[in-house]
Amino acid sequence: MKYFLLILLLVSSYLAKAQKIYVWCPENYQVKPRIDLRKNDTINVVFFDGRSIPPKNKIECSSEQIIQTLFSQLKVTYPSAILIQRPESDYYKKNLPSKSVLIKIGIAAYHAGFGADISGGIGMIGGHFSTMVFPKGEWNAVTAYYVQIFIGDKIITKEVSNVSSKSNMLGYKSAKNALNECYNKSTGELLFFIDQQLSNF
Repeated sequence: MKYFLLILLLVSSYLAKAQKIYVWCPENYQVKPRIDLRKNDTINVVFFDGRSIPPKNKIECSSEQIIQTLFSQLKVTYPSAILIQRPESDYYKKNLPSKSVLIKIGIAAYHAGFGADISGGIGMIGGHFSTMVFPKGEWNAVTAYYVQIFIGDKIITKEVSNVSSKSNMLGYKSAKNALNECYNKSTGELLFFIDQQLSNF
C-alpha cells in the first residue's frame, strides 16, 4: 500500500508538470465604490487578451470570463459613470472621435505555472513583461496589464504586473492561491491608476 501511494504521488507530480500552465477564474477583488467620480460621464473600455497560452494546458477559465470579471469590477468601482464595453477590434484603433474617456486594457498575463514554465504564456502587447524573473522549484503566478487611458488629447500609459510564488506543499491549491494573490495586487494597482487619471482630468 505504501509503495502504491508513492507511485501515485510520483505520477500525480509528473502529470502536474506535464500540464505547464494553469488558469482559474479570478475571484472578485473587493473594492469600495468611487461614488460620484465621473458622474454621468461615458467611459469606453476595450479589452485585449494578448496571452500566448497553448490549448493543451489546464485552462478552467476562458478569456471571455476573465474579461467580463474585469469589466464587472470596473462597473462596481465606478457606479456613477456610464461604462460601455467596446469590441476587441477597437483595441488597435485610435481614440474614438468623441469627448468620452477611453480605457484600453491589454492582458499580458494571467496564469500560474511551476518554476520557469510560466514564462511561456506571457504575451507581447506593449511594455517589458518578458523580463520578469520567476523562482525555480515553486508555483509561480503572474498577472500583468498594459493600460492606456485616452482623455481628450492626452494619452497616459502604465504597465502593471505582479508575481506571486508559493511552495508546492498544497499542490494545485498553492498555484490557485498564488494566482488569486497576484490578481488582487495587479487589479488593485490598475484601479488606483485609473482613479488618478479620472480625478486629474
